[in-house]
Amino acid sequence: MALPSENLLGDLRFSSVRALEQGLDGSEARFARYFYAIYRCPHDDDTPWGNCQVRNELRAKYPDKAINVGNRFVLTGRPAFEALSCLYQALAVCDTQSNAMRAYWKERLDEITVRDRDSQSLPVPIDLTEAQLGYDAQLEFLTCIALMQGQVFLKAEIN
Repeated sequence: MALPSENLLGDLRFSSVRALEQGLDGSEARFARYFYAIYRCPHDDDTPWGNCQVRNELRAKYPDKAINVGNRFVLTGRPAFEALSCLYQALAVCDTQSNAMRAYWKERLDEITVRDRDSQSLPVPIDLTEAQLGYDAQLEFLTCIALMQGQVFLKAEIN
């Protein structure tokens, strides 16, 4: 009897940004996957308006808030909030996005603002990482439901 996995053309898996961050091992491939999941651009995009440039400037400004991971780094605390809020603000006003997408990015900005404020107002403030700050529980929930219901499949399976 053939196993179900033997009949598939591939294997789809979902990893939250938290899981991707926890899996960072210093390799470029894992960092690239993590970075793209958070910032929606390649980790080696060094254009002046890109997230890499913003993150590098924040690392220079707050060197004690960058955790080295191989040749790359993860931001924590204030710089993590600044990097993500810069991205979400830009996406929330981008006129090439639909109204629904702009509303989603505005909602995400509001969520990370509350999450950052709450983490800093604890009796002992904690610095959240980019993935902890940018974690989207709704996205994870809806993605898992879609995967369980078979609504997500490999493009090669469609003919």
